[in-house]
Amino acid sequence: MKRQIKQLTDRTFDLLVIGGGIYGATIAWEAVLRGLSVALIDQSDFGSKTSANSLKIVHGGLRYLQQLDVKRMRESIRERRTYLKIAPHLVHPLPCVMPTYGHMIKGPEVMRAGLMMNDIISADRNRLEDPEKMIPAGRILSRAECLAMVPGIESKRVNGAAFWTDAQIFNTERFNLSFILSAVNQGAEAANYIQAVDYLKRGNRVEGVTARDLISGEKLDIPAKMVVNAAGGWVNTLQPGQQEPHIQLSTAMNLVVNRKMLDGCAAGISTTFQYKTSAGNTEQSSRVLFMTPWRDVTVIGTYHKPYQNSPDAMKINRQEIDDFRNEINRGYPGDPVQRNEISYAYKGFLPMDGLHKKTGEVVLTKHYHIYDYKKDHIEGLITVSGVKYTTARDVAVKVVDRVFGKLGTNGSKSVSHQRRLMGGQIDNFSTFLKETVAAKPPSLSDKTMHHLAYTYGSMTRDILAYGMRDDEMLKLVDGSEEVIRAEIVHAVREEAAQTLSDVILRRTDMGSAGYPGDDILPACARLMGQELGWNKDKINHEISAVKQMYRVFMDE
Repeated sequence: MKRQIKQLTDRTFDLLVIGGGIYGATIAWEAVLRGLSVALIDQSDFGSKTSANSLKIVHGGLRYLQQLDVKRMRESIRERRTYLKIAPHLVHPLPCVMPTYGHMIKGPEVMRAGLMMNDIISADRNRLEDPEKMIPAGRILSRAECLAMVPGIESKRVNGAAFWTDAQIFNTERFNLSFILSAVNQGAEAANYIQAVDYLKRGNRVEGVTARDLISGEKLDIPAKMVVNAAGGWVNTLQPGQQEPHIQLSTAMNLVVNRKMLDGCAAGISTTFQYKTSAGNTEQSSRVLFMTPWRDVTVIGTYHKPYQNSPDAMKINRQEIDDFRNEINRGYPGDPVQRNEISYAYKGFLPMDGLHKKTGEVVLTKHYHIYDYKKDHIEGLITVSGVKYTTARDVAVKVVDRVFGKLGTNGSKSVSHQRRLMGGQIDNFSTFLKETVAAKPPSLSDKTMHHLAYTYGSMTRDILAYGMRDDEMLKLVDGSEEVIRAEIVHAVREEAAQTLSDVILRRTDMGSAGYPGDDILPACARLMGQELGWNKDKINHEISAVKQMYRVFMDE
């Protein structure tokens, strides 16, 4: 994928997608597979905002049983299976545990019935060829088994646990990028750091956007027959007509703890929080947080707060980190998280319906929305507001169906549920992993080969090919135990990386769990500088910018 700005302006696209998060990425992939000419732009890097904030779990919708929402369960189950199939290197089964209490709705009897219903509703969950992707039946654990798996919870009332399996994304940033790379490989055009400034309009019809290249400063017009606004938290900044719809935003934050608090499973933990009543009294309520083992760390979420400022002003501050950490420790008192163990936090936007009248908690929007502006008599524009990472591809199918309707054609049938993403040409992941490690170059360790296989999948050979031309490319990046220099060069040449943070956070995983270290940053910056023509001042600026991103986690 090359960042070819001229290609955005020299023809009229069938579809222009604004926003390169998971919704924009899946829409672009869906549209190009169905024969549309597609352009995708993002004002930052692809997947760098809301879609970068994730617990990295692909939910099968078990929690929807409480509302008997079988339709949403089926959507989630189908999409979990799809992700396991189309990105087998990035998506893998993940065991999950939820402690049980008493003998009512949170008790083992009700949970057992729920797990049985889940297994029935998801009877087709294992229609996959790869045995590594199989999702076993759920079961109830004993109290002793629960406490062995989740040792830090308050144990007095625990009488067992529900045990089931969902899926985890090894690298959500690469997963997001894989949809875009796949779309470009199929013929789409994509460019990061292109800011949509306004819509091009003729009468009541949107015919593209006026944009600004934030790298060069150049202004450009991108013509298109249809435009889809999938800008996430920035969706309100590009509303025509009567400024409808207006999406209420909340922030969602997940903390990274720099150690493994659980071994081999994720867990839901009950915790408490206080709130003020209308009479001024202090009351207590509870909610469930999810602890997820990921690599050698733990990701815990999610902490929601209402948000009313400009999306550009959203930051992570120490006070909310401490508030969230205290809440975690109330639910996990046997192994409390210390302030110096918080190595990073993900924070992004989610649409909300408002606040709970009693507790003041954020009430998240449950369903995606697709707006087509019929009431404003505006043609050529669709706005998408998504609520779940898991079902983004399914929403993309519905959006593209709507695009075809607007274009006055039926279009072809969706095939994105079975077309593997770039890197996903793997029939049996366990076999692929063994063969990849066995064929490693002499200079590389098993650990590096594991990293490459899980990150690039069947495209690992493309990374290793750099070493055929220059054996220096197979050396580890200074300070890293698994990332090789070829990955940095590949990120610039073939994945449109423009800044050091693009590489540290989204093309590789060196900084996605915490500050990568004083050796890694200059080593990567120098490699990028050689590719992009950076001088010494530019290199230092890029290093400083990345360091600033971790400042709130490093300062005491």
